Amino acid sequence: MKRFLNNRLSRLNLLVVISLYLASCTKSNDFLKYLEGGEITYTGKIDSVVVFSGKERVYVRGLFLADPKVVKLKVYWDNRGDSIEIPVVRTANIDTLKLPIPIKEGVHNFEFITFDAAGNPSLPVFKTGTSYGSRYISGLINRPIANSYISETDEGWIDWGGMDLTSGVFATQVFYQNTGGQEKAVIVPIDTTSSMLPEDYQIGSAVRYRTLFLPDTLSIDTFYTNFATTQFTRYVTSLYLKNTSAPFATSSFSGRWGIPADWITNTAVKNFLSNGVYYGGVDLNQNRRMTMEAGWTTGNLTSFTNGKIYQSATLPAGSYEYEVDIQDAGGGSFYIVVAGGEELPNIEQLAQDAIGYVNFGGKKGVLTIPFTLASETRLSFGFLGTLIGSSSTGQFWKANSVKLKFLAR
Repeated sequence: MKRFLNNRLSRLNLLVVISLYLASCTKSNDFLKYLEGGEITYTGKIDSVVVFSGKERVYVRGLFLADPKVVKLKVYWDNRGDSIEIPVVRTANIDTLKLPIPIKEGVHNFEFITFDAAGNPSLPVFKTGTSYGSRYISGLINRPIANSYISETDEGWIDWGGMDLTSGVFATQVFYQNTGGQEKAVIVPIDTTSSMLPEDYQIGSAVRYRTLFLPDTLSIDTFYTNFATTQFTRYVTSLYLKNTSAPFATSSFSGRWGIPADWITNTAVKNFLSNGVYYGGVDLNQNRRMTMEAGWTTGNLTSFTNGKIYQSATLPAGSYEYEVDIQDAGGGSFYIVVAGGEELPNIEQLAQDAIGYVNFGGKKGVLTIPFTLASETRLSFGFLGTLIGSSSTGQFWKANSVKLKFLAR
């Protein structure tokens, strides 16, 4: 019985082995139906491919490393809707591909395949690249200029506005005329907020500028906005006014309060009594800023009407701008004023007698009064205010500086 079982098992094992052999032979030969004449030979593929973006083009760099048999590279894009073929001449060293491809604006998928002399292809290498064109350029904007001016030391300055850094902006190119009549250019980095033109800038001449962009980190081309022009204004403050910024000099002071030197300060403003003398117009506790203040205490800082702080000067014909930087202001009726003659008018005469005025009660920041003179004119510049606060409703203003700009003749 045991011998009979062993014989049956032996026959079964033989059948299993034969079946497995036949099955394996069938599977191992299945691939032959996909081959025409034998095994596929693959050419060495291109290595380290980078597709750089550009203006209506891309630029491809890659390396040919080990396979000396490579004789040709074919590049497909847009689902093989277009292609380019270039010869490859191998050397004994590592060879570098440098290939510009003109291509329409947009994002493109590329396929790179190398071939040997027998036409054997490599495995494909897939990369994505971007071309930028008129659509991208149409969205570029020039960096704004907050202010362009000639300083009182005859330097050309530009104060730049902010930009969205995600746009790829990295600099502004400024073209200016030098003292020899030649146009020269300087580059202003995007993180520069205020820049001075070179010393050879021809004072008063217009400047043109454009802003530079790199749309992504792989871009080989710089993109530019159209040119814009800025005309420089000129500060002439020191020619006509004195003691014009904090810390303001004082002709006299006591404790916290002083009288501003070189300014006419009327009796109303001087509302702080110390040792029989009245002071007012400069706050020594606030970086010597110019001021009017009333209502905080009993007996001193008393309320007043038509307080005036001003200077007078004679200006030639031309267009100007009186500029005042207000640090802070609260309550009261306060004005910056430009008026003809030797004195500021009262508040009730402002509309008819002033050349220009701005009410800055409760405001702060830079305020301006533009004005034009047809002929040489004597003017008064300054501050006018009525402060009627009580001991519980103090009223005040503080000024950092005053400036005078010459705009044009």
